[in-house]
Amino acid sequence: MSADEAPSPPVDMVLSLDREGTVHLLRTMRSHHVMPSFCYPWGFERAYLALLRGACSLTLLDVPDDAVTDELERRVRLLRDFTTVVVLAPRHIDVVSLLRAGAVNVLPRDTPPMELTSRLIAEHRWLVLSAARSGLRAAPSRSEQVPQPRQMSQQVLFGLLSSATHPWCCHDLCLLLGQGPTPLSKRALQARMMRLAERLSEDGMSVLSSHQWGRTTYVGIHEIPVRQHEGR
Repeated sequence: MSADEAPSPPVDMVLSLDREGTVHLLRTMRSHHVMPSFCYPWGFERAYLALLRGACSLTLLDVPDDAVTDELERRVRLLRDFTTVVVLAPRHIDVVSLLRAGAVNVLPRDTPPMELTSRLIAEHRWLVLSAARSGLRAAPSRSEQVPQPRQMSQQVLFGLLSSATHPWCCHDLCLLLGQGPTPLSKRALQARMMRLAERLSEDGMSVLSSHQWGRTTYVGIHEIPVRQHEGR
């Protein structure tokens, strides 16, 4: 089999809470061909956009020894909304809480390379079989009807809201979109939402949200009634 015909690795994407710590892992695992040769830091918009556009995907969330692990359980819960998550973490991390948060597996970072390879292949096999039995997740119909926003930050928000199965809390979005351990500020999120709303209004769409007790909840993308849209 030529290099062009080589199958893609079982792990579609590696997200890292400490990119420098993950680089060594990728070098060690390179010869096993089970994960990409590069990783993305937490909050990287291009990575999220790729996951949102995929029918099914397996994401490895790497938690190096020196990574900040604040709200790790919550991070897993946010990721699992649009990708299948396997966590690679130090042994002192609470495995049960991460499994309850939605990770399909939590593996020790010191797992021998051959064993880690086998486990990741098994997780991918399970994902493929599960998708075949239930049918691939359909892409949101709205994304085909409405032109995608030009800015990548707005594209990510559009993808999250148009495919949402539950409302998104502003605090969760700030954590998901923040760079590394630092959440996005609420002011920055509000500015992005305003620009997204302005763009979508051109196509008769709006961002539905509610505000209570200092917390904004984003329900999803909705069509503006025809008469209301024409009256603008």
